[in-house]
Amino acid sequence: MGAGIGEPVVFVHGIPTDYRAWNGQIEPFSEKYHVIAYSRRLAQPNQNSMDYEKSTIENNSADLVGLIEELGISPIHLVGHSYGGFASAFCASTNPQLIRTLTLIEPAVSTILLKNLKSKSGFLGLLLEHPSIAVSAAKFQRNSLNPSLKAFRQGDFDAALRYNLDGIMNRHGAFEQFPEQVRIMVKENERTVGELMAEVPVFGREEASKISAPTLLIHGTESPTVLHAIVNRLGKAIPKSEISTISGAAHFPHFEKPQEFNQLLLGFLSKHASN
Repeated sequence: MGAGIGEPVVFVHGIPTDYRAWNGQIEPFSEKYHVIAYSRRLAQPNQNSMDYEKSTIENNSADLVGLIEELGISPIHLVGHSYGGFASAFCASTNPQLIRTLTLIEPAVSTILLKNLKSKSGFLGLLLEHPSIAVSAAKFQRNSLNPSLKAFRQGDFDAALRYNLDGIMNRHGAFEQFPEQVRIMVKENERTVGELMAEVPVFGREEASKISAPTLLIHGTESPTVLHAIVNRLGKAIPKSEISTISGAAHFPHFEKPQEFNQLLLGFLSKHASN
């Protein structure tokens, strides 16, 4: 989806959404910018190939680079959320010449906390140094990620979706609390939860420090502590970064609190526009 004329702003959605996640941004941003919102490789309306383990951060970043180069729109204002936020951060780190500004909304950059997510000694170190973060991460894995992927492997995609949403929204019954249009969208993309089975690249302080674009990091006040910790760690590692919170929002501030989100992001973009 594209609209408007001006400097390009590309929106990259997370799991379990698609380009429609940005419906609340298309019109207001297109008044000043050329807005592009696309669906990543496995999201609707693309044909879902069930090849989730190939929907890696690296491949999604390569898709994004291909889109930018095909359209000839660099440098862009890049806005990424969750899994799409990780892909956006990876893209900005490895292809800094393509990015004018970067906005990351609760990016799922888990390796900024633990380089090896399977390392027991690494988790123990996190527990000793930052107990609240470690407890939040363990709770998320135990109550959301593990049961979500177990249900997914058993073919119960509805349960996989609900476990995933309860975890990232930090509350039970999250699916039912969404507006109807959001429920339709996430239900149609329930199988993209399988992307969480893909191996993730190491993306630590060194990789984050290679992001040269002015960067806005956003998190909601109601999301899990571990997601706040990721934002804070990235904020310390990315040279030209700032952190903002959106009160009353959890993991999807762009459609939970669209007015507050739009005001925040438009203000950031205006500070770094070329004209």
